[in-house]
Amino acid sequence: MKAKKSILSMALATAVCISSITGCSSDTATRTLASSNAFGNLNLSVQEYQKLYSNSEEKDQFKALTLLARSQIVAGDYAHANESINEMFSKAKNDVQKDQASIVLAMMQSKQGYTDDAIATLKDVNYKALPRQALSYFLILNSNINNLQFQKTKNPENGIYAFKNQATLLKLVDSKNDRKKVIEKSVSILSAIDEKSLASALSRSNNEIDKGFYEYSIISRTSNDELKQNLLNDFAKRYSDHPVTEVVHIEPVDEQDNVKESNSIANVDSKAIFTLPENAKIAVLLPLSGRFAPSVGEPAKLGILTALKDRNIKANVVFYDTNKESISQIVATLKANGTKLILGPILKPEVTALNNTGIKIPSIVFNESETVRPVNQWYFDLGPNYEGSIAASKIFADQKQSAVVISKNNDQNAKRSATAFKHTFAKTKLTSNFCLYNSASNAKKELSNCPLSEVQAVYLNASTNDAVSIKPIIPATAQIYLTDKSYMGLNNSSSEFALKGALLGDMPWLLTDSQLKESFMKSLPKANPQVQKIFAAAYDSVAFAYSIEQLANNSEDVLHGLTGDITLGQDGLIETSPMWVELGKLR
Repeated sequence: MKAKKSILSMALATAVCISSITGCSSDTATRTLASSNAFGNLNLSVQEYQKLYSNSEEKDQFKALTLLARSQIVAGDYAHANESINEMFSKAKNDVQKDQASIVLAMMQSKQGYTDDAIATLKDVNYKALPRQALSYFLILNSNINNLQFQKTKNPENGIYAFKNQATLLKLVDSKNDRKKVIEKSVSILSAIDEKSLASALSRSNNEIDKGFYEYSIISRTSNDELKQNLLNDFAKRYSDHPVTEVVHIEPVDEQDNVKESNSIANVDSKAIFTLPENAKIAVLLPLSGRFAPSVGEPAKLGILTALKDRNIKANVVFYDTNKESISQIVATLKANGTKLILGPILKPEVTALNNTGIKIPSIVFNESETVRPVNQWYFDLGPNYEGSIAASKIFADQKQSAVVISKNNDQNAKRSATAFKHTFAKTKLTSNFCLYNSASNAKKELSNCPLSEVQAVYLNASTNDAVSIKPIIPATAQIYLTDKSYMGLNNSSSEFALKGALLGDMPWLLTDSQLKESFMKSLPKANPQVQKIFAAAYDSVAFAYSIEQLANNSEDVLHGLTGDITLGQDGLIETSPMWVELGKLR
């Protein structure tokens, strides 16, 4: 049975032509459009969508035109996008299509910074008549635009309206991962609204879901821990099935219960802890051939073998090539041969495939699953989201009250990191601003409107060369924070001294020279930061597997790994804290 695609992550199924889309026939265009959604993911270039529109039949032209206009907006080609939108209005055959054209128009207005116009455009849309996917798109867009307006004007009504769109969207999503994103977004939006406005919205609301979100947001601000626990206790009793409980563990506490004094014990489900016997059979699932082998499989294998050698572990380790055998085939073998632990995989689809088998063997993987995670599975987060969250936490810990995030416009990983930074920083009730650049050589002009003189901290998510070019633009009054993207592991290099004074958060093993680091650099001299992360996490996975019981028995205990200080996080996350150093100082 095929897995059902979620609304938020549904990708466009596009036909593949022998050469390129320019060689597709009208029949191919028809088949492509038939399998596409006008408000689904954009998988083609503007030129390809233009050709798709030119080759489309009359019945598919409006859908093709919608995709073309959206791609033009994303590419920043507003002149042609405006022409396409005008054509959408002229070709609209009914009110629903006119509303869809208005949605695309609002998208462009928002991208151009005309949030007032975008809000006015969306107010005239009869969203209740929209098809399901278009409605989902409308709600996300409307929420984002009103949230932007709220950040600009501080008008709480915009923030409340942004939240309400998310709450409505929640009724449309069904996958656990999608629901989690929408709920977390709702909580984040409300966290930035003042308590008085939330209390007013609560008193006016007749919707139990909305009321629960408002109440939780108000309760979460309570500084008195005892009072906060009592309020959460009451909340859990009155809203036992509220969506917020899907992402925040709220359990009512019976006042008659004897609360165990177990502060020294980590708050981890006992079923998540495992013990490895001597000579345990360990299976390692990695792409050891194919295109992901050099950048993913080989550095992970090297990390695991190095860790086993350094720790003198005599486990029976067997490597499985996920490029040659399917996950289900490998799992069938593991269930039968007495495997006690699985290390890997790394690629997200493979992690999801592993969990879809219903595996019961403990595992340590290197990506977050998109489906339900087994209770005895732990994972490293090696993605840019985690990097951005760590930077935000560090800046808040340093008591900086304002921050700007600078990242490259066409770098999707940088955008993900910046978004995670903003989300994490917002939890502190502080706000941050985005500033994007296209070329470091022209950054001074492109960042001229960035409020750098008004902030205390700048998170610069850029390559080493770009960071060196942009640093002189940033006033000395603002502390610069960098993460591993700006550092290739070469201590005291010319680029490091060009970034003198900036704080860098990276893996300890790269920030201090050692025999291990020297050996790695010789084995993989061209390794980028992501490859370095994979090697270090794979190395640490071995130490973690043999230390998990000790970490679970004492919440204050940490494992000093290559990736940083390791602790047991929530929901299976292996938390890693990087080392922060001031560049330009000898180490």
